[in-house]
Amino acid sequence: MEYWVRAYNHKQFRVADFIRDHGFIDWEMTHRYAVGDIVFLYLTAPDSRLTFMMEVEQVEMDWQETEEDSSYYLSQDYYDRWKRQREQRRYVRFVFVKELRSGGLGLSDLREHGLSGAPRSPRRLNIETVSYILNHIASVSESAYRVP
Repeated sequence: MEYWVRAYNHKQFRVADFIRDHGFIDWEMTHRYAVGDIVFLYLTAPDSRLTFMMEVEQVEMDWQETEEDSSYYLSQDYYDRWKRQREQRRYVRFVFVKELRSGGLGLSDLREHGLSGAPRSPRRLNIETVSYILNHIASVSESAYRVP
């Protein structure tokens, strides 16, 4: 099992709303995820923090296996671009594990614990960063998490 961080921009697609409404999200598969991998979703600036802990449930999906999500796009251009390219892409399904709402998982905290810079594309996390995140999550009361 690997641990990953995957950045998202809430100005193009309502990622958090989709996850809360469906309990999962389908994403273009640009890296070699494996079923059971853990992916931390990172909301880009100005928030710059981890927001969700997800688990890889399916890999190598084609676009017809993905959930219909057109109403979650905030940009028609972005949606049209995805539609033109969707048949050439493969997809991965991340299922909801926890929403990360507590402090301590912002960019500066993560950088102090081994993250080399702000996530821009999916990347594997090093052991120091993974240990920090998991210890932080374990130390926060369950009331900080909300199930969709």
